[in-house]
Amino acid sequence: MSAINDNSTPLYVFNEGSVPADVPGTWDDQTLNVLRIKGDEAHAASLVISRDTLPVGVELPDYIENEIIRLKETLQDFELKARLPVDWADGPGEALLTRWLSEEGSIDQVMACRLVSDRKILIFTATHVTPMPSGTYRTVMRIINGFRPRSSEQIG
Repeated sequence: MSAINDNSTPLYVFNEGSVPADVPGTWDDQTLNVLRIKGDEAHAASLVISRDTLPVGVELPDYIENEIIRLKETLQDFELKARLPVDWADGPGEALLTRWLSEEGSIDQVMACRLVSDRKILIFTATHVTPMPSGTYRTVMRIINGFRPRSSEQIG
């Protein structure tokens, strides 16, 4: 989010403060937001919100299918367990429930992608060692479903 300070320099505002940077003018926001459920650090769920830009000629459904192919090729024992509906305030979406094997053991993951402006997308990725507890899964889906986009005026 950008604001203007008293010197007319755009400020990029984030949770902990702000920096004088023209976002999205000169700089592109590629931040990662990482949220972790408090508790057993070795087994705590995380939710990462990342940003990407759709390549020219690629639409969101194609991006998601390409991501599934990439995950199958790069993650050991990758399985697409389910495609789940997401009920965003401004329309329907889809989440992928996946499982794969890491050095730490089996991992459950929920991923949802959504267009936020022009060709910019947000990617929500929740991860937990297998099995993801049902309460954690419900919390993750509530958070993903609860996303509300800002207007372009609020973003900067």
